[in-house]
Amino acid sequence: MDFELNEEQLMFRDMARRFAEQQMLPTLKECMREERFDPGLIKKFGNAGLLAPHMPQEYGGLGLDYVTSSIIWEELSKISLAMTQAALSGPIQPGTNLLDAGSDEQKKKWLPAICRGDLIFAGAVVEPNAGSDSSLTETTAVKQDEGWLINGNKIFITNGAEADLVIFTAQTDKSKGGRGIASFLVEKGTPGFSQIPQRGKISWRAGSEGTLRFADCRLPMENQVSPPGRGLRDALRGIDTARLFLAAGAVGVSQSCLEASIKYAKERVQFGKPIGGHQLIQGTIAEMAARIEASRWLTYRVADMKSKGLPHIKEMSYAKWFSTETALWVTAQAVKIHGSFGTFDDYPVGRHYQDIITSTILGGTAEIHKLTIGRQLLDISAFT
Repeated sequence: MDFELNEEQLMFRDMARRFAEQQMLPTLKECMREERFDPGLIKKFGNAGLLAPHMPQEYGGLGLDYVTSSIIWEELSKISLAMTQAALSGPIQPGTNLLDAGSDEQKKKWLPAICRGDLIFAGAVVEPNAGSDSSLTETTAVKQDEGWLINGNKIFITNGAEADLVIFTAQTDKSKGGRGIASFLVEKGTPGFSQIPQRGKISWRAGSEGTLRFADCRLPMENQVSPPGRGLRDALRGIDTARLFLAAGAVGVSQSCLEASIKYAKERVQFGKPIGGHQLIQGTIAEMAARIEASRWLTYRVADMKSKGLPHIKEMSYAKWFSTETALWVTAQAVKIHGSFGTFDDYPVGRHYQDIITSTILGGTAEIHKLTIGRQLLDISAFT
């Protein structure tokens, strides 16, 4: 196994770093304070070639492996995980879902525009009463001669308010549970479909989340993506890519906080010397660095497995759980090292601390991933 980055990976890392510093950082603080995401950033990512690194070239992506894609996501998230997630979400979760489950016609029609940033794409699985257990989906799809009649609600949907196109799950037969769930596409402006921004977040304020409502929304047959019984399974393939993104993003957040803490510990003088000269600060920074290295290589390893098409359920849960929980701890320590300065959004550690809690929830909570790992190791399910 080669732990050194190759020339292409170094090139994309540097490209992502420059883009983040030039296109994201200048407006980040303002966006956080105003709880606003600029959808125009998506097109800027598309023009830079960084919007869909993992998507096939035939649909406008770069066709990169998942390790290189993770390096890009990590570097962008050093500036803002929330802003990066909102900008790249379309090709990551819903884009992967459509790539795996969509018809050739659907993929040719929609994916190139998604990968260019010409069309904002969202994926909607979560509902008020269906989070970790998506089999409890209450949005209904009733088959009619001319198509499907949709009723229900989706919540906490990235770019839900801005999306031009949404892929969503709905229950076709409640008696079948998860085996009755199918997936569909709906376009902005479809009668009976409404998109509402969610405000008042304490985290990911520079990102975007929305609520979707379906009230007797009629969709043609060609808008069906996955048949009943495959909707959840197909959605989870997209969520698998989202989990990798969240793990890589958390590594970027942690690395940013480590670098900021080292810099501050060298400059801040208390009791006659830089605080980095005090044992407790050195011990904390040492532990931060070690945990980040573990997170990074757990993430790169599962990215390599995913690129090779190897089974990786357990390994993805290792990476997503450990990296996001590590970032939660690292950001808290970084704020403490900075003292009161760390509580202001003028410092990167304060912004990262505010954002990271959301990453521990999206893509499966730490508790869900522990149960997934336990099931893989013991061959006993805790879910039934």
